[in-house]
Amino acid sequence: MNSKQRIPVTMYHGIGDPLPGWLWGHLITPPSLFEKQITLLREKGYSFLDLDEYRDVKAAGKAGVERQVVLTFDDGYLDNWVYAYPLLKKLGARGTIYVNPDFIDPGETPRPNLEDYWEGRCGRADLKSHGFLNRAELRALHASGVMIIASHSNTHTWYPCGPEIVDFHRPGLDTPWLAWNARPERKPFYLTEDQSGFVPWGTPIFTHGRALGIRRCHPDPGLTAAATAFVQAHGGEGFFDRPDWRARLENALPKDGQDPGWETPAEQEARFRDEIIGSKTTLEKLLNGPVEHFCWPGGAYCEESWSIAETAGYRTLCITRRDPERWREDRPEYVLRIGSGDLVFTPRGRFRTHDPRILYLICEQERGAADPRWEMRLRKFLTMARSGFRPDQT
Repeated sequence: MNSKQRIPVTMYHGIGDPLPGWLWGHLITPPSLFEKQITLLREKGYSFLDLDEYRDVKAAGKAGVERQVVLTFDDGYLDNWVYAYPLLKKLGARGTIYVNPDFIDPGETPRPNLEDYWEGRCGRADLKSHGFLNRAELRALHASGVMIIASHSNTHTWYPCGPEIVDFHRPGLDTPWLAWNARPERKPFYLTEDQSGFVPWGTPIFTHGRALGIRRCHPDPGLTAAATAFVQAHGGEGFFDRPDWRARLENALPKDGQDPGWETPAEQEARFRDEIIGSKTTLEKLLNGPVEHFCWPGGAYCEESWSIAETAGYRTLCITRRDPERWREDRPEYVLRIGSGDLVFTPRGRFRTHDPRILYLICEQERGAADPRWEMRLRKFLTMARSGFRPDQT
């Protein structure tokens, strides 16, 4: 049980149809479950706050007194427009979308969504939801009063943070950020096009971390040149069909390369400022309005990036449980988030649930109003049983 009463803040990503084979497919909540969750919360007396109201209620010391919840959505997926927005509007709820400017689709025409389907302007098959929000959709969401647009940094990427090689770019390995870094102008389309060819096969993958939590390393470029040249000369993509490919490739690398380079403190600060403040400026220009809330991709930050975020003019900042000191402090401007209740995690693995009551129980526990542990255990068991005790593979 929590020692403090809190306002539950849910963390969704996509609300839509599954994308087969996608690395992060488990982050997509089916629209039918989402609608049931929001309907149940409404029936149980929950009201839906925006983040400004969330901060004000916390500042007044009234967190958890009433049944209140905040809905947040990370990454700015197109399905937030196609499914989440119409459902929230229909059910009288609100949400916040944390958006990365690098991933904004350049389109200037809103695409069909559920409202178009409900009103007969398109068929169900015309609802395409894989991709990212475009400029017109973001403006429409911002003007609707149903969705607040917030910043999720610019890049949402990973960078090398050490010189050690941990793997190589090869078929079947899901490291989309390699393509993002190589061709950032194509980031909005990575869900709808094959970008594996944007990076030469055999490109070394160095020790890496999320952009806002690390000091960036610049490994010896000679290692990349040698690895990719060797793979190209020995069959390209087919080279990795050999059972001994790794040993052959590692033996082909130069043993005495250059020492790695590291970004200076000034370079790191400039990069962090572009991510944290630059993203805010870009979104405000697009929306012609304020962007006052910030969420760290993957909950990753360091003291240097945190310091910049504190002075960037945001009204709220998301906190990760990996930062126990700030998590316990729970100041009005800190957003402490919970899961969205569409997945349950057990020693057997991750299971997808179709039970809207799980989110309600999580919210009640967050408020400190109930102890749902026994019912939660039962519902987790039922979820596993319905799946034949086979963990989710998406």
